[in-house]
Amino acid sequence: MQDILLVGGGLGGLATALALGQAGVATQLFEQSPAFTEVGAGIGLGPNALRRLQGWGVGAALQAKGFVPSQLEVMDAKSGQQLGCLPMAKAFEQRYGAPYLTIHRADLHQVLLKAVQTEEKTQLHLGHRLQQLQSKTSCVNSQWQDPQGQVVEHASQALIGADGINSKLRELAWSSSKLQASGHWAYRTLLPRHTLPAAWRGDAMGLWLGPRLHVVHYPVRGGEWLNVVVLVETDDAAQTPGWDSQRSAAQTAHDLQTALRGSCSSLQDLVRMSESWRAWALFDRHPLQSADDMAQGRLALLGDAAHPMLPYLAQGAGMAIEDADTLAQCWMQAGLSVEQRLHAYAQARWQRVAKVQARARRNARLFHANGALAWGRDLAMRWGGATVMDMPWLYGR
Repeated sequence: MQDILLVGGGLGGLATALALGQAGVATQLFEQSPAFTEVGAGIGLGPNALRRLQGWGVGAALQAKGFVPSQLEVMDAKSGQQLGCLPMAKAFEQRYGAPYLTIHRADLHQVLLKAVQTEEKTQLHLGHRLQQLQSKTSCVNSQWQDPQGQVVEHASQALIGADGINSKLRELAWSSSKLQASGHWAYRTLLPRHTLPAAWRGDAMGLWLGPRLHVVHYPVRGGEWLNVVVLVETDDAAQTPGWDSQRSAAQTAHDLQTALRGSCSSLQDLVRMSESWRAWALFDRHPLQSADDMAQGRLALLGDAAHPMLPYLAQGAGMAIEDADTLAQCWMQAGLSVEQRLHAYAQARWQRVAKVQARARRNARLFHANGALAWGRDLAMRWGGATVMDMPWLYGR
């Protein structure tokens, strides 16, 4: 009987397999897709995540595929004036032991997958869908539909759900709170940097703030591409989350034009450079309330399965990586039962991720503010600069 079965072959599942494998723990990972693919676009990895990835031996591979921004420049979307600047690159490395890295989600996934395959501690099962489970005092019995449509059974010491925001394990075992639609949409595109005007080929990460809108852009794929994300509030709330929600060209044009109305010409010019946008409907759950929200008996959740969050701290992947690291550490504690190990993991994590979930919601209000709230936000950044913008509580742990 294998020590641990992992549900989901995304970033969280692979990070967990790698962390446990390096601790000498054998796992089986079940992915419902027939092939390992990772959709999405660029993501940010803060020093808190990158330090752990470096500790797993994949730091060099990630930096070869990613990009280290020189600084974060926060701009007023209406006037085009700079509100604040946070030095990154060497400043972050000196302060936190690792830089901030921007990378395409698929590149991060491939690096993790290769490392797991090299470790040879994880058996990978593609095309397997979790159907049912029964958690007993001695093991977890789980049923899966295999690629041929047959039902196969497995027994394990523990079952870990890293299967994303629509987690099947969560559905089967938790009386979970419902997903909450934010009313926000993220429109994402990639632009080849060599084709862009010089103003958009710098090494900084840009963040533009406006009423019911913000735009973020940064290089990925070794600096060859510029990842651009336009996050807007609309009156057309999605019914289900998804990286590639169905939005017509007319809906996309309407959302972008409405959100950018009144923005400075340079920001509008950037958005006009792409005619191909992928839509992401933003959902989250209420911040965690206790350790029971992450572990019960021989079952545990991590990443988006446990604590989906809005992307306004750029910590979705980071929190999954932290989860994986903590789970591996707790699993190796001597003298504890399986249930005690998983409870220790959840106890160590739930307050941290609940704070990040809440701060992400708060940032959504601040980034998209208008009136007095926006005036106070801008004043704080102009006077406080990097001191206000930096987050030692997040990056330093």
